[in-house]
Amino acid sequence: MKKMSLLIALAVCSHNASAAIQLMATRVVYNSNNSSAALPIQNQSNSDYLVQTWLEDQNGGTTNIPMQVVPPILKLSAGKSASLRFIYSGKSLPDNQESLFWINIQEIPPASKDENVLQVAVHSRLKLFYRPNSLKTTLAEQAEKLQWVKSGNQVNIKNNGPMYISLNTLHAGNKNINLDMVAPYGEKTVNLGSSNIANTVSYGYINDFGGVTEIKDHPLN
Repeated sequence: MKKMSLLIALAVCSHNASAAIQLMATRVVYNSNNSSAALPIQNQSNSDYLVQTWLEDQNGGTTNIPMQVVPPILKLSAGKSASLRFIYSGKSLPDNQESLFWINIQEIPPASKDENVLQVAVHSRLKLFYRPNSLKTTLAEQAEKLQWVKSGNQVNIKNNGPMYISLNTLHAGNKNINLDMVAPYGEKTVNLGSSNIANTVSYGYINDFGGVTEIKDHPLN
């Protein structure tokens, strides 16, 4: 019988439980007063894996990025841990707002010695925020300062601050609506449909540790 070994790359935005290479965080925050930032990873399989890593800008581009990941490729033995380090060159990023990059991590399994084996190589993608120390504020403060304005069946969410705010869920009237990230000095519009809401909303945002922080009864203008 002909040997048939297939390698399938699955692009996922959050790390899958079936992956061999586990990420020890869901996001990386790089504070500018530090020389680098780190992401711990662990090989939880019984085999040695290669790990390839690269960065993209917020539009998916890979050129002219003033940030590098070290090492870009490594061999991680079974059951072992390592840290990926992110280093800023010190050029071109604004000092009056956060910058966003995407960390790509591709695991490469060893070649199978068996026939008719389906191998799955998981591709993970998570956010890297570069946060200038000059901002003199916190993510919690900026999440509280979001402006929510109702217009008919829609709510406009305005971020007047310098940080990316990854929203989780909006609780409006009898509806729970999944939300997205709002960029610095950006805005999003959410369609509420026929939901009847009062003068406040409650919502969650993803904090620096990857957990969800809830904000209750925020004024709705």
